[in-house]
Amino acid sequence: MAAASLIEQAQAGDAEAIASLLTQALAPNDITIVAERQSYYLVLELTGHPLPEQNFVVATIRQCLVRFQVDIIGIVQIHCALAGQPDINWREEFSLLGAVGHEEGAVSSGDVCRPLGTDSPAPSALDQAYRILNLRPEATLSEVDQAYFRLRAERLRQGKRDDVAALKAARSLLKESLQSVSVQSISAQSVSAPLPSPTAATDRTAAGLEALPKLLRSRGLVGKVRIKDGKLQIQLAPGSSQNPNRASATLYTLLEQADLKALGLDQLAQVEVYGLVSSTQIGWKRLVPLPPPATPDDTDLMSFQNRYVSALAFPALLLLGMGMNAMPLVNGLLFGIKIWFHEFGHATVAWMAGRRAIPLPIGWTNVGQARSLFVYVGVLTLLGLLFWAGRREGQRWSQILAGVLVVLQFCCTWLLPEPRFQTWLAFGGIGGELYLCTLLMVSFFFPLPAYWRWDFYRYPVVIGAAFTFWGQIWLWRQINRGVESIPWGSLWGGEANGDMNALSYAGWSDRQIIATYTTMSNVCLLALVSVYLYIAIRQNRHYLFALTQRWLARE
Repeated sequence: MAAASLIEQAQAGDAEAIASLLTQALAPNDITIVAERQSYYLVLELTGHPLPEQNFVVATIRQCLVRFQVDIIGIVQIHCALAGQPDINWREEFSLLGAVGHEEGAVSSGDVCRPLGTDSPAPSALDQAYRILNLRPEATLSEVDQAYFRLRAERLRQGKRDDVAALKAARSLLKESLQSVSVQSISAQSVSAPLPSPTAATDRTAAGLEALPKLLRSRGLVGKVRIKDGKLQIQLAPGSSQNPNRASATLYTLLEQADLKALGLDQLAQVEVYGLVSSTQIGWKRLVPLPPPATPDDTDLMSFQNRYVSALAFPALLLLGMGMNAMPLVNGLLFGIKIWFHEFGHATVAWMAGRRAIPLPIGWTNVGQARSLFVYVGVLTLLGLLFWAGRREGQRWSQILAGVLVVLQFCCTWLLPEPRFQTWLAFGGIGGELYLCTLLMVSFFFPLPAYWRWDFYRYPVVIGAAFTFWGQIWLWRQINRGVESIPWGSLWGGEANGDMNALSYAGWSDRQIIATYTTMSNVCLLALVSVYLYIAIRQNRHYLFALTQRWLARE
């Protein structure tokens, strides 16, 4: 395909043409690019070996899109992973709104995409960006990110959401400026090559390969090292270690404590360890992953990839909700939260069944008895928007949630008989305090489309949901043991017109009511604990692996 044709198709928003141009620009790095465009949103999936350097790749892609005047693209999201090791990855998202179409010397059909040029933002704009982030002019990229995430968290805690946009703009401006300077300095060393020279990195790696055998000997291991096919291979001499597990664990702890960047090994993902029984015969082989580098997610309380939030903050929020139930004063003052969840439980059943419903925080929900096409189409439209927004932003949880609710809505609206609807409507009050709260607490681990700002509001929502959830868990434990009685009656209908009374009128026995809610509470608790353990272990698997290796390597 001719260069002119590629550029024209890229300017028209063709994802394959954009991917082809970017692949040409990053060809010396051996990066595979797959592009997908959704309206003004461009998602780029990159894979490479070794893992491509984030700042340079982002800067080069941004410069290419600006120079080729791909003005149909407004937001670019980059997902970059190490080939064969998808867990080793990084992500970046930036905006092109206003950046395309205003650069002098726009690209022509004969131009070739190259790293960033020499243009830089006006000094006054940079000075203002430094002041917004409270940084000195000589701040590094990592310091810019740390200041941004720290100030962003402070503003969100203070409720100053409008300040976040200014912080984000300042961060983007400084990162672009620093990346431009970095790329310019590298490009100046080699005019003929569009990408940075690998000489410095190669020299550093060679020095690391010379130093590594000495480090091995300090741990009682004798061997040779080399890099082949992007992997670090270590051959341990015969008799150096008779225990493969201990040898590989010792090696892992050594690499964990070493400065991998100084050794030039930070771009490698895996180590192959061979135990020789003779000069020509291999006795055993082990694959040892390199310790992962630290990421900004661990310092950002709003990040869904923050392993400390997932493993520690979430159970702390659940314990806080449990403690609130144990304090009578707090329980009484916040009882309205439980009422609100109770009424939303009734309302969600009605909405899923195509009925009008207005939940009120006074312990009452107005429900229309006839099916409403307006309600059905309205709820279906909202679920469709949730699915579309989740797909556009790559949020799987939003898509799965929307898909399940669409199926549930169809069944409840068109297949559920009227008497059964009335029974489920009564059941949904206390049921909502269990399943709605469980759904909200589980959603703590999953991002929603950006419009909902779930990253911040999930904290107070989980506290309220945990407060309500533990109250019902404890109540039905007590009822099942015979310490408490079934909550007959209601706030407004007296002792004979409550949800439990409606279930009794529908033919449910007392034992059936108790068994149903007790079982439901157990299932919800099991689901909550299972999701928590899965997320906590998945996000902390490297840390858990490191603990096992330290234990195996102990003296």
